[in-house]
Amino acid sequence: MSFASLSNKLMGKYNRSKVNTIAIAVHIVSWIAQFVGHGKYEGRKPALLDNLVQALFLAPLFVWYEVLFKLGLYKGLQREVEVGIEEQVAKMNAKGKGKE
Repeated sequence: MSFASLSNKLMGKYNRSKVNTIAIAVHIVSWIAQFVGHGKYEGRKPALLDNLVQALFLAPLFVWYEVLFKLGLYKGLQREVEVGIEEQVAKMNAKGKGKE
């Protein structure tokens, strides 16, 4: 809700087209950073290329939960997610070693 409030404040204070231009620029830079991050640091393509629905609907939810976890909320859920991630990474690593 704080982002909605900030958005309303910016739209009231500044020209609508300027705010939209800045928002589009931030959006484009974010997509570029995502592709660079995935390519350079993870070494694999982003999920966006596999499933557009997941990228557009689940990715924002993922970010929202990351924010909540950083704020110290939902500790039990955070631990469940971390355990699930560790299991999936172990499976991926096992498959990767089997291909060599």
